[in-house]
Amino acid sequence: MNDKHLTASELDLYVENELTAPARAEMEAHLATCATCRAQVAFDQEMSRALRVLPRQEPPRDLAARIDSAVQVRVAQDQLRRARMPFIFAATVFSALLLVWFGFQLAVAFQVNGTFDFVSLLTSRPDIFSTDSIDAIWALIDAVPIGEIVLTLFALFTVIVLAQQWVETIRPPSSHSGYTHAH
Repeated sequence: MNDKHLTASELDLYVENELTAPARAEMEAHLATCATCRAQVAFDQEMSRALRVLPRQEPPRDLAARIDSAVQVRVAQDQLRRARMPFIFAATVFSALLLVWFGFQLAVAFQVNGTFDFVSLLTSRPDIFSTDSIDAIWALIDAVPIGEIVLTLFALFTVIVLAQQWVETIRPPSSHSGYTHAH
């Protein structure tokens, strides 16, 4: 033991006087030759004395009831979360189908309105905006299927929100779930 320092657990056992006589004698032999371990023992003994003189506070009488109540609330929340899973999953799937439908309708509207043809005309002839700018702007507004774009974006937003809710429902809650304790 003289070639290395005492571990924290060995020091604790020594300070708390929980060693057998041979083990204590061996540690005292080490302490006689190791200033670092002696300093650590002195510090640990001082901390132990300081902790012993601190007033002890009894736990509140209703501590067990508060813990039990918190556990019951957590169990109820978990049951409610599990009960919602099928509904949130169904709403997510339905919203994804709506997104596909609105996306299809958007593609059809782009084709029917000739939006892609109009955009290719604008890129090949940028002078359109300089000569008949008002007519070109109205034609662009008329060619872009704004209603279908808005509906598709709303459907996409709904799918994202519902998918996030579904993932949060199936994922176990984190240990930092916002519970606070009353003093």
